[in-house]
Amino acid sequence: MKSINIFKLFIAVMVIFSFIAGKSFAGDKTAEISLPTIQCGMCERTIEKAINKIDGIVDINIDVENKKATVTYDDTKTDLTAIEKAITSAGYDANDTKANAEAYKKLNNCCKLPKDR
Repeated sequence: MKSINIFKLFIAVMVIFSFIAGKSFAGDKTAEISLPTIQCGMCERTIEKAINKIDGIVDINIDVENKKATVTYDDTKTDLTAIEKAITSAGYDANDTKANAEAYKKLNNCCKLPKDR
């Protein structure tokens, strides 16, 4: 009899956990963003910092070598356009959106394209 009650308790906890987890991740989307002007690890940190200022960012994974970012975000709080804007405001191209020219000028030389160094 005792093992049945423990089993029922376990099932109840699992149902509650599933409900809570489902609610908290219901609005999550993942987008892959092309970063054609990213050059180095400093660029990576600058972009991560810019994206992390946005409410609703869940996870960021930047691949400098392949010049892309994979961003998971809560689409009830932000969208891809806002993420691209944060990146371009930091001085980097994001997908088809060009970098803010003034922000780009302020980047360290290692973060600029070779033709601009």
